[in-house]
Parts: sequence; C-alpha cells; structure tokens
Amino acid sequence: MNAERLNHLFELLSGATGVQDIAYHRIADGRINPVLKTNTDALGIERWKSVHAQSPVYIAHDFLLTDVVREPRAVAIQDVKNDRRSSEEFFLFGIDSLLIIPVMKGADVEGIVVVASIGQLHEFSEQEIANAERLVEQHIEIF
Repeated sequence: MNAERLNHLFELLSGATGVQDIAYHRIADGRINPVLKTNTDALGIERWKSVHAQSPVYIAHDFLLTDVVREPRAVAIQDVKNDRRSSEEFFLFGIDSLLIIPVMKGADVEGIVVVASIGQLHEFSEQEIANAERLVEQHIEIF
C-alpha cells in the first residue's frame, strides 16, 4: 500500500465531506487493524494507534461492523451519542459523527475507510456519501 496515494485519497475525501479525521483500517484476524490516518489536532496518529492497541475492535463484537461486513455498503451515523448502532470504541476516540465505507476486494470486505467528525456533529448528506463511495472505488488499487 502506498501511503502517499492513500493520503491523497484522504485529502479528496476531506474535500468531499468537509471532515478532517479520515482513516483506513484493514480487516484481519476478525478485527480492524489501523493502517493510516490523517494527523489532526483532534486525534493524532500516535493516540489513534495506541487506543486501538489497548482496545482492539473485533468485528463480531460490533453491531455496525458486523452489518457492514455482512452487507457491504457505506453507513453514516449522524449523531454517535444518540444512535443505538454506536459502539463503545466511537466514544474512546471522541467521535461525534461518522461515515464508514467498506473497501472491497472481490466479494469480500478487506478494510474500511472511516470519516470521523470529532468535536462537532456533521450531517453527512446523500451527496457526500455518494461522492465518498465513488472516491474510494476510484482508488481501490491503492489498498
């Protein structure tokens, strides 16, 4: 995987959504594994990796991720604090709103791109979601 090209995709996704915190996680061994994220004041890379190392996120223990892996599609949570699909891990990172886009290899979900609004709510519009999905699909070879 090319970090430079992935960072370029993150810039495009940020432009399409207006959200700065964007990350890619690879799915392996039944859990999400952090690969790369934008380095922001809201959530730096070292803290992101540290929290994931201390609190691994297992697909089978997370309702939303189980659903995304079973039926791959982008999922937005506009208000993490008031959505029953939210998992404890979202709160560890201080996420207010979130967009998860599955990264497909054939029929399997190989990873997820997460667009996370931290410190304020973000209403992901249908257009933002469609544009984000299109960008990930157009850059699938970098994963």
